[in-house]
Amino acid sequence: MENEMKFYTTADVRRILGIGNKTCLNLFHRSDFLCIKVGKSFKVAVKSFNEYVSTRRVLSK
Repeated sequence: MENEMKFYTTADVRRILGIGNKTCLNLFHRSDFLCIKVGKSFKVAVKSFNEYVSTRRVLSK
């Protein structure tokens, strides 16, 4: 199944980014963070997550 989509759960995102549950849920509720809600759980496609993270930058003064 080469065309099978892979998803991260909120637990996966928390572990990858090293953030807490509240911060993670705030991220999943952002309009520019492409995710889906399945029942009571949020999921984000691995491809969408990687694109989102790769385009975020912190500007220093």
